[in-house]
Amino acid sequence: MARALLVAIAVLVAVPARADSFGDRLNAYYASRRGYLEVKDDVLRWHHTTRNGCVAFASTALRHLGVEIGEAQKIDGEGVSRITRVFVEYLEAELGWTRITDSTQLAKGDLVFTTDVPGLPGYPAHVVMFTGWADRKREVARVIDNQGFKRRRAMHPPADSDVDPFAFALRAPE
Repeated sequence: MARALLVAIAVLVAVPARADSFGDRLNAYYASRRGYLEVKDDVLRWHHTTRNGCVAFASTALRHLGVEIGEAQKIDGEGVSRITRVFVEYLEAELGWTRITDSTQLAKGDLVFTTDVPGLPGYPAHVVMFTGWADRKREVARVIDNQGFKRRRAMHPPADSDVDPFAFALRAPE
């Protein structure tokens, strides 16, 4: 009996664990203090500011993990690494990312987009990376973006806001 148990344990140890998803790898890198600072340094090198840099931060984090997305790449004359509309289009159409419309289904590494800038249909106002729940019951997330490292952000709008913090999220293909 003990020998059979030992063999079963050895077999279990020898079987490699399922590889992490890209979202898990993105979260492990970008949600680490070192990864965040590497992204920030790189963004400052080419974007020259953190201001209006949410897409610059997200696209740079992706680039650091080998995603082919150029700093100067354009769609319809707009920078994929700078403008939310074409960033979303590129991730969905070119890279096969999946749209998530239920905030309760968020997973680490998902990119969360707000509703559109008022008066600019198709241009989400902001993008953050979801790192987990600070308060799942109240749907308060921990996020990373150009404004800070692991900040708390409600996934529902305050009463006086015209921008909803969660319009949809994009999840990388497995």
